[in-house]
Amino acid sequence: MKDSDSGKWCALFAEAHRAVDVLSATRLRRIEEIRAALEAGIYRVDGRLVAEKMVSDVVRELRARRR
Repeated sequence: MKDSDSGKWCALFAEAHRAVDVLSATRLRRIEEIRAALEAGIYRVDGRLVAEKMVSDVVRELRARRR
């Protein structure tokens, strides 16, 4: 591997690491929001959205099995 390739990989890895940090922080913030809403008794779930997600997950799984 050339030194220039090594530098490119290091930069790419650093950028990926920063992206994961941002996503992790966003996810943690959302978890805290949900936890607070649950504790306050104001968290509501849209049953239709849950059902749609469940169906789409099953369809995706069935399609993956056929491959």
